[in-house]
Amino acid sequence: MDALVPLASASCEVERLHNELLSTIFMFAVQQYNRETDSSTTSPMTISHICHRWRQVALETGDLWSNIVLTFPPSNQQLSRTQTWLLRSTTYPLEILLDFRDPDWDWDEETHQFRGSDMEAVLRLLVPTASRWRSIELLTDTWAPIFAFLLHTRSISGSLAQLKSLHLARCNAYFARKGQIFEPAALGQYLPLFGGEEGVVQRLREVTLTGVHINWLAPPFSNLTKLELKYQAADVMPTVAELTEILVASPNLEVLAIVGCGPRFVSAGPGVSGDPNGPALLGVVRLARLTGFTVGFVDVHDVLQLIALFDLPALCELTLEDVSVSLRHQPPDDVSVLLEWLATSTSRYPLNQLHTLVLRSIHAPCPSFAQLYDACPALHVLRLYDVCDSALEALQHRDEPKIPDILPQLDALFARGKDKGIFFRVVSERGFKQAEFEVSTMIE
Repeated sequence: MDALVPLASASCEVERLHNELLSTIFMFAVQQYNRETDSSTTSPMTISHICHRWRQVALETGDLWSNIVLTFPPSNQQLSRTQTWLLRSTTYPLEILLDFRDPDWDWDEETHQFRGSDMEAVLRLLVPTASRWRSIELLTDTWAPIFAFLLHTRSISGSLAQLKSLHLARCNAYFARKGQIFEPAALGQYLPLFGGEEGVVQRLREVTLTGVHINWLAPPFSNLTKLELKYQAADVMPTVAELTEILVASPNLEVLAIVGCGPRFVSAGPGVSGDPNGPALLGVVRLARLTGFTVGFVDVHDVLQLIALFDLPALCELTLEDVSVSLRHQPPDDVSVLLEWLATSTSRYPLNQLHTLVLRSIHAPCPSFAQLYDACPALHVLRLYDVCDSALEALQHRDEPKIPDILPQLDALFARGKDKGIFFRVVSERGFKQAEFEVSTMIE
């Protein structure tokens, strides 16, 4: 048996490490934490309080302090700590997470404790470091803080030389409901992002706007590799012409997500550009490098118009979600027309090369799922979340020996639902390298 190493001896071994190696170990330790937990903001502080030498190394490692996190409510202590971190991060690029969601919010916009004025106070702290912003993620419940961010960052565009990733979210999915319009109307202006500075917008590579609209063409995004537009009110979504211009200007786009309402096919009012003739004059948008496409819809007929806009020759991961199921208290719609359209449009949606398929809250008869699966012979991963039983039943072996088996390459099945009996029957019959079932918590 090996002798136990005395604690004092182990401590001496650590002391022999060069400062550069110790600094690397600190960075590795911090990066293991989830950015959305308090540990991501306290870990460098903990390291810096272990001993005199560790504190000296930590304070000299500027990158250790470059993840800036502020959460609800932003107390004076948080603001003071953030000021300290900004100083200690020296000249390193900053990853900024501002999560001002209140878990106890009562859905009244007027009573939320984080207001536009609170956002202004946070910006006064952060704006002087704008030249070092590399990514920004801002999560709020209400519109006023988002409006304040758009309004008060209009004059800093010349400083944003390193900004590559932007995620702005008003976390209220109910604005995607059919017929819902934007509120509050008094703050519904189409503000240009960062004052409309073309250079800043063109340097962005990843953009996610959840419940957040901007002046879509002042200037338009370009050179993006990832674009996500989620849970917007229908009247503030970009028009088809605006969305087309953005996509055509981003030939290297790899990930696209449109969840909730799709683009407007007609002009929605004065001052907003649009094409009243719809997509007929626009043709099909070919996204040659797009590998991941997520589409969430509230109306199956609207989503058919949307997906008909695209030609995706490199597609390898497709996600479909019926968003309306979680936004209304009605039985889910039969979306078999969508599944059948995809299964028969393989010239523009090459499902034969699809690696991963994700279906959320999708309901259709068993033959429609079988038709979709038949179009995906190379599928390796299937994820089914809160779908109808038909989606699993369609995976069972076929009795007719002359008919090729369904999804022959499938080796990973993940599902969430109410009844795990069908799942385990399919797994027992088919056998998979990976198979997981999660009991759904959705309220029907």
